[in-house]
Amino acid sequence: YHWDAHNQLTEFITPEGTRWRYRYDAFGRRISKRKEVDSTLEATNLKRWLDGLPDLEPKPTAIIGYDYLWSGDQLIEETPVYADGTVGYEQSIHWLYEPGKLTPSARYEQGQLHYVVSDHQGTVREICTEAGKVAWAGRLFTWGEPEFWTVSARKEETVSCNLRFCGQYEDEESGLFYNRFRYYSPETGQYLSPDPLGLAGGVNPYGYVHDPVSFVDPLGLSMLALPAPRGTDPWMPNTPIESIVASKGGIYANMALSPEQVSGKWGLGSWATTDAIPDVGYVREKLAVIPEFKKEISHVQRIFIPEGTRIQVGIVGPQKSGGQIYSGGGTQVQILNRRDLNKIFILGEPRKLTGKCGA
Repeated sequence: YHWDAHNQLTEFITPEGTRWRYRYDAFGRRISKRKEVDSTLEATNLKRWLDGLPDLEPKPTAIIGYDYLWSGDQLIEETPVYADGTVGYEQSIHWLYEPGKLTPSARYEQGQLHYVVSDHQGTVREICTEAGKVAWAGRLFTWGEPEFWTVSARKEETVSCNLRFCGQYEDEESGLFYNRFRYYSPETGQYLSPDPLGLAGGVNPYGYVHDPVSFVDPLGLSMLALPAPRGTDPWMPNTPIESIVASKGGIYANMALSPEQVSGKWGLGSWATTDAIPDVGYVREKLAVIPEFKKEISHVQRIFIPEGTRIQVGIVGPQKSGGQIYSGGGTQVQILNRRDLNKIFILGEPRKLTGKCGA
């Protein structure tokens, strides 16, 4: 394995010598992978050279990699790249999502639409044709090792699916799951690279969620309780969202904490507010921190966001949970780069909030 300065996997070499390279955009999203050295072909050509025969070239129709297209954190397109350099746009796989979700609801390829059936974790379990026949089916064991099943559709109707746990994409060449900011190994139940927060993110910087039945980690950074928030925009509709770099003098803000964050079991989140937080009720209603985000709220921490930190600032959008609407309307600050959380200054001790914990 070869990694860059941002802890991104840039090269993988199989035990047989096949070399794969990976590229990312400025937001850390993987945009391509390529097989640059084919060990099987090299071994064949070595034998041919010893026999006095000319080398074989890769078949022009052989797939040597994929290009990926994103919409925010949603993977929306996989496009094959062939050995002759041709990009197979007509063979692209398109994933269709509801707003805000990280698990697609449909798959589209070469004029064929399929519907996705997922479980409570956001894991794809079945992909069905428009006629209702199962064209792909599988499940994941506790820590993500996949098992695939025989399907009812005809062979020519079957499809592929590399999506695994919510936010994860399996690389067949390595058996690893690309998990947005890190790579996950289902064999060990661990990430290959440490949490960018170090021990501030938990006692095991390589660990996945402690309970994969009740939690997911769609970005490879922090776990979310299930059911994960579904289809709700965190920003107030029809209001401006400023994407800025914190100016000279920085920004003072407040961050609502759960008991687990106060104890250090969980790290800080990426969301804060410039509003004063008087009680738990304000966090629930005006900041719309629903129980799926934080089951309990106990304290507020004063923080300082230093100059140069990239953030988004806007109005909190309404959220729905358990049949209840949380109106929002407060001000929120999103720290866009999780690595910048290491730069945040903690000012004083957390202040205990009044009101029922988790109300």
